[in-house]
Amino acid sequence: MNEIFDKLLIRILFTAFICTALFLYKYAHTIFYPSKKKQVLKKIYPSENHVDTLHIFSRIIGVSLIFSTLEFNEYIGVFISSFHFFIWGIIGFILYLLAIWVMESIVFYNFEYKDEVLKKKNMAYGTVSFTISICLAYLIRTIFKESETSLIILLILWLFALVLFGFSTKLYKYVSCLTFNSLMIQGNMGLAISYSGFILGSTVLITSAFSHEHHDITSYCIQVILKTLLGILIIPIFKFGITYIFKIQENSHVDPNNENLYLGQGIYEGSVFLACAFLTSIIIGQIHFGTIYPFF
Repeated sequence: MNEIFDKLLIRILFTAFICTALFLYKYAHTIFYPSKKKQVLKKIYPSENHVDTLHIFSRIIGVSLIFSTLEFNEYIGVFISSFHFFIWGIIGFILYLLAIWVMESIVFYNFEYKDEVLKKKNMAYGTVSFTISICLAYLIRTIFKESETSLIILLILWLFALVLFGFSTKLYKYVSCLTFNSLMIQGNMGLAISYSGFILGSTVLITSAFSHEHHDITSYCIQVILKTLLGILIIPIFKFGITYIFKIQENSHVDPNNENLYLGQGIYEGSVFLACAFLTSIIIGQIHFGTIYPFF
């Protein structure tokens, strides 16, 4: 009976521990994003600005996703495990905030948070920002697992994942007929859905490429690049297959005066690319070869 209460007490203490880490994350957010300091520190009224609410809670979901990889192992000692949990939690949300800052600087280089969120309440901006936050959290969660508690490997894989993800964001113009900057200014939700599906699919591909055993970091990174390139080659085949099988007629030009056409095009592009990414992840990550030819 005492053992049950001890385990319950440890779980309660770690719950408080995680809440403390979230408190530190809140103030760390103000260091990395000084322009958003007032929004983070003041009381949040979700009904006042739905775009800002989406923006703030995307970060909370993201850091919670990263914390979900942390483990407590009593067999190495309560103090050591607690210290390990706390340090890796801090490293996790610091890398997460840095990753968001870098990626939003790349994707939203023509846009400002104050203008799009606080003044215009641009829902398209908020949707894309939300998706970027979740995608980066999932990427960091993946490299946390692959690093196997090695800080050096974690930093190398973090930089490597950022390069791949940043490169993938630049490929959107080659797979979509929608113009990012002009439609984002208009707050077009068709663009937001299309772009969100695209970066979600890119995240699926990148995480699939990272998920394999590694003994040498150099050969591991080469394998990740090769799998990513293979995914880029396979995706168009799946896209052609889906459009051909389901007889989808894609519009090469969307009437700028018809919002419904933009929305339909955005849903089509985002959904098809995400579906193709999941199917491609099977090819690059879930086909395992043994010895094909027998030895004599």
